[in-house]
Amino acid sequence: MLNQELSLQGTLDVLYNNLKTGLIGTGVAATAASLLLFQHNQHTSVGIWWLLMISLLLWRGYDLRCWNSLKTKREKYQPKNLQRFAILAIATAVLWSVFGLWFGIGADSEQLIVILATLAAIAAGVTNALSSNKALIISYIVLCLLPFGLWFLWQGGEQVIFGYLGVIFTGLLSFSARNSYLFTLESIRLRREHEHLLVNLETEVLLRTKELSHLSEIESLTGLYNRRRFIEIASELTEVSRRNELKLALVMIDLVGLKSINDGLGHEIGDQYLREIADRLRALTHEPAICCRWGGDEFLIGIPITEAALYDFVDKVQRSISQPLRLQENALKLSANIGVSLYPDHGRDISNLINLADLALYGNIEKAGKEGFTIYDEQIAGKYRRKSMLRTRLEQAISNQELRLVFQPIIRLGAVQQNYYEVLLRWTLDGKPVTPDEFIPLAEQSGLINPIGYWVLDQACLVIRESLQRHQPLQLAVNVSALQFQQQEFVPDLLALLDQHQVPAELLQIEITESVFTVDKNILIDKTNQLRDVGIAISIDDFGTGYSSLSVINELHVNKVKIDKAFIDKIGEGGMPVLRAIASMSQSMGWEIVAEGVETAEQVQILTAINIHYMQGYYFSKPVEYSSLFPFSNE
Repeated sequence: MLNQELSLQGTLDVLYNNLKTGLIGTGVAATAASLLLFQHNQHTSVGIWWLLMISLLLWRGYDLRCWNSLKTKREKYQPKNLQRFAILAIATAVLWSVFGLWFGIGADSEQLIVILATLAAIAAGVTNALSSNKALIISYIVLCLLPFGLWFLWQGGEQVIFGYLGVIFTGLLSFSARNSYLFTLESIRLRREHEHLLVNLETEVLLRTKELSHLSEIESLTGLYNRRRFIEIASELTEVSRRNELKLALVMIDLVGLKSINDGLGHEIGDQYLREIADRLRALTHEPAICCRWGGDEFLIGIPITEAALYDFVDKVQRSISQPLRLQENALKLSANIGVSLYPDHGRDISNLINLADLALYGNIEKAGKEGFTIYDEQIAGKYRRKSMLRTRLEQAISNQELRLVFQPIIRLGAVQQNYYEVLLRWTLDGKPVTPDEFIPLAEQSGLINPIGYWVLDQACLVIRESLQRHQPLQLAVNVSALQFQQQEFVPDLLALLDQHQVPAELLQIEITESVFTVDKNILIDKTNQLRDVGIAISIDDFGTGYSSLSVINELHVNKVKIDKAFIDKIGEGGMPVLRAIASMSQSMGWEIVAEGVETAEQVQILTAINIHYMQGYYFSKPVEYSSLFPFSNE
């Protein structure tokens, strides 16, 4: 219905806007044609027809004036107005038809030319004037020309040519009128859309502005606030908290286990889980509290609250997150680590407070205890500052010659000469030792483990070359980080070092922990095959504490397994069945066994009894410096 009203509006606008010009043109044509005909026959009928035409044109002019005087669209755009216009237009066409027949019958060729030219000009003129109504324009053309053409076709004779011309003009002008109508129709449509846009421009701008503002404030996956908007609102909440004598708690939440969902079930399931967690957190954060997805598997809540009520709120968050969720036949359940910072206790800048909540989350998880969360404190800050300092200093540790190798003997009972050592890395910073448990994880987190690991292999090759030059060949076992082992260039770089230092591959052994079993099995087997093919022995370190699969270990054709110290420590506490099982299995598979962490004579005796002959630990020797490797020389 709306489209019909708009179409009627466009049609009437075109018709009435063109009417004034059309009336003037029609009046001039009628007067000129009448004068030319009157000069030839001076018949009063010419004057009568002219008076009728002028009267009709004046009537149509009056109709135009009435239409222009209408004030409202409702009055102007009525079907009756179109009907009245059409009747008067058809009446005009009928008068022209009468003109053609009345004065054409019995006229000579000169007069017929005047009549036909006038009718054709009038019909051509209305092609644009009436172009918004196809039925009306074609009717007008047909009434003007076709009766004249058909009459002279029927009469025949010498003047039949005028009949053909009349019919041809009718067809051509009707086709032209159709094209003109289609063009005008498209123009009306475009104008209607343009007017609609102008009329509703303010509303459209407001709606689009509101929509864009909303989109700029939310995170697309969960519908929660994004980082920028969260910080803006949280900054305003500091004033709310101050007025109400509350703390503003910034609660950083890290979902534990989301990566396993993404890896095992796909990111689509992971995204659904994130949306569900967002809905649960939204239900807990009533105004003025706010919540956002900070990124990845992290969420952040800002809530004005008392410190006493904070514990209850975080407990609700933990319990809500830990509720199982069923997605595509999978029952999923995650937990969360939570870190908290407080305004104004820990600062007044929101961005800094968010960083402190993040530090509380990752810097001191072990402190969480029963509460399930950690509130930022200076102890956490101190640990963070030390980690930052160590990470920075570790970058220059090699160039500053702060790293060194020490060597712990691996003893074979009954052997005359002991020449088998495990290479261990030590770092001395500003005269104080930094434990490997502290700096190795930092090296792995920062990506420094690769250059440091390469340096260790290079130094080990130098030591082996030195031992060969002294005619006291040493066999060295070097620990390789899982991250280093996964590097594509690890094997080529290692083989290049052996070639560079002219070191026999049989004197270098690589120790890998069971964490490397998380690598693609085919890649793992391919790398160990390359190493074994050149003679480098492979040892599984800390055997029994990681992720190993016996079938995969068997495919690797490892040379040695090292029983972790944790099993040795339990020899006297019922740990013997486990040791016997490991020893029996290793021997049946052809592996040599090394027992780590041997510290007492009793342990040596027990391990010897179950045919474990390689041992390592403080009972035999602590790690020694390079200078202690060559107690005598054969030179």
